[in-house]
Amino acid sequence: MEEVSRGEARRAFRPGGRSGGEGRMTVWIDLLIIDNFCADAALLYCAVKTVKGRARPLRILLAALFGTALGVGYTLFRLYYSVPAPLDLFVRYGVAFLLPLPAARFRKKRTCALCSLAFVGYMAAFAGVLTALFPAETAGGEGSVVFVAGSIPSGALAAGCVAFAAGAVHLVRRLGARARGAALTFACVLRLGEREVKVQGFSDTGNRLTDGRGMPVAVCDRLAALALVRGQSPPREEIEANTVNGKTLLTAFRIDEIRIYCGKGENIIRDVTVAVSAAPLAGEYALILPAAFTAEEQFARRRAGC
Repeated sequence: MEEVSRGEARRAFRPGGRSGGEGRMTVWIDLLIIDNFCADAALLYCAVKTVKGRARPLRILLAALFGTALGVGYTLFRLYYSVPAPLDLFVRYGVAFLLPLPAARFRKKRTCALCSLAFVGYMAAFAGVLTALFPAETAGGEGSVVFVAGSIPSGALAAGCVAFAAGAVHLVRRLGARARGAALTFACVLRLGEREVKVQGFSDTGNRLTDGRGMPVAVCDRLAALALVRGQSPPREEIEANTVNGKTLLTAFRIDEIRIYCGKGENIIRDVTVAVSAAPLAGEYALILPAAFTAEEQFARRRAGC
């Protein structure tokens, strides 16, 4: 249910009836309904997508229509009747928390609760954006000044809802992709002789390199490799790799072990071949691990959160 203050609602009215008469108002009810409906639909869509729910357009539109009816009806009711502050707070935020329930089908109660929280959060964020773009001052209690959104051009709210929804969904997808990437990142320790180098490793299913023994090969950033082999002469070989620029030969050497950590689990790969990347590795890691090195069954102990 989109929040509309009493002052904002009265701006949707104009004097009417007898000349010079007061108290008679004409409602621009179409704009009030359209704005509320667009805001509810956009924010409900954002909330459902945030919790990875199934965004069914019909359910979202029906929920938005229900929220619009409640929002507009309650706004008009408060113009003529006073409502105690606790009851007003309960109605406004209670409906806001319950509105996402019919917008999608949730398998878990936790997901449903998160969707409600996301919807209320998006409402607050969207209201803050409107207040920043269209600020207006109104008198508050005890001589204070309250900033609200006012003088919003016709149609701007509906367009803003669409833009806000698109931006929010894009941001959620980017954050989700980053979280998935973080889930494939592992703390690693490379050991050659007495020397150890700590790096962040990334598990890549596209790494299918093998050495002369047919064993999987990890690809290491040049700086980390130099720090590990400085002053030592481990066995070396050339490994052919396919890159975006075609085939290239990577210098590889064998080290004593790679220790891979994830939560409380540890996987130790001994006598492993490490190839030196032809170019600096992008991202927050310095080692590309074969997926076989980070498979669940490879770890000595089961870990929580991996």
